[in-house]
Amino acid sequence: MIAALFPFLTACAQPLSTRGMNPASVPVSASREVSVVAAPASPAMPAPAGEPPGSDALPSAKDEYREERTAKTGEKLSPQKLLPHIALILPLASKTFGKVADAVKQGFLAGANADGKNAPPFRVYTAEDDTGSLAAQYRRAAAEGAAVIVGGVTRDGANVMSRESSYLPSLALNAPAGVSDSDLPDRFFYVSLNLDWEARLAARTAANEGLRRVAVVTAGTPLAKRVQDSFEKEWIRLGGEIAVRLAVSGDLSEGTRVTSTVEKATADVTFIAAEMRVARVIRPYLPAGMPVFSTSMTIDPRADAVENLDLESVRFMEMPWFVQPDHPAVMAYSKPQGPMPIDYERLYALGIDAWRLAQLVVGAEQRKNIPPLDGVTGRITLDGHQFVRMLASGEMRDGRPALYKPVE
Repeated sequence: MIAALFPFLTACAQPLSTRGMNPASVPVSASREVSVVAAPASPAMPAPAGEPPGSDALPSAKDEYREERTAKTGEKLSPQKLLPHIALILPLASKTFGKVADAVKQGFLAGANADGKNAPPFRVYTAEDDTGSLAAQYRRAAAEGAAVIVGGVTRDGANVMSRESSYLPSLALNAPAGVSDSDLPDRFFYVSLNLDWEARLAARTAANEGLRRVAVVTAGTPLAKRVQDSFEKEWIRLGGEIAVRLAVSGDLSEGTRVTSTVEKATADVTFIAAEMRVARVIRPYLPAGMPVFSTSMTIDPRADAVENLDLESVRFMEMPWFVQPDHPAVMAYSKPQGPMPIDYERLYALGIDAWRLAQLVVGAEQRKNIPPLDGVTGRITLDGHQFVRMLASGEMRDGRPALYKPVE
């Protein structure tokens, strides 16, 4: 049944530009199916103008509004109940995770809309949370004919997805906690935006360039300490040394102490585990010419160039979405319709790749047959149950994020 319904899955997972199509020529809502938002629905958003009602289209924001309204009023839902489809389950009705879920949904819709009339059917199921409600909607989607289920934006949600997954291919959008790969169901997969992974990649990049003694500058937040720990474990595993650890708060009075401490430590590289606000204060006080690495927690690629000038030459591991505008996949998919906080735009990009990965997962008979994907969040390959994202090496150049280019 799946093979008959999705003969185009592998083709749809490729960027439009690699299929001989002009992305700009694809209508924003061009396709042949609408989604179903399962009750209880999230609050309805105003419907955008410009599209005729009843269009035979993939869900744009207007389609979502119409389906949510239908679910709330009890009117008859238009899609056939048992149509095999890609199911996306998100906690859109959650006060805590609703905005996070909506960013993923918007990216997912952008991926579907870009595929136009070649897009397979899909439905969006609204959950109230990423635990019990997610489990209930998972079972509902399975009963309604889902061919693959995507969801679990939190670690708790990923755990729920792994427990519910059995014969159906399932893709979680976060890493399950406290579960080894050997205990996961055969057809369960996950992908995530993981700062720990970025920190490990930064350590590998610095080590590969022959750097050996690192000064670790860290803020006092739990997230910063977690990133620091991930970097240091990988750095030490690769044979590197910790020259000095320096805790900072981002106060201007710390500048002189930062300079003298790093110089005395005879470090040849610095790693910053801190938010952008703190890093902007500290970076100018680091020794001139010293390589400086960080993760995306330190960088806002959409910030004004003047704001980013204090982070000049800082290197970071980043998704192509922000540093490779000429990447085929990045050119193929539309940007968010309005301004979006940087963390949410990262989730938007994840939603695009989730759409494409879902098609690869359901189209493969065995895990070993799932091909790599050049995604907007990185070069994605399957390692066990995890889709691993290899990131681009970026740097801040004249206040703008760009691909890193070694000095010749």
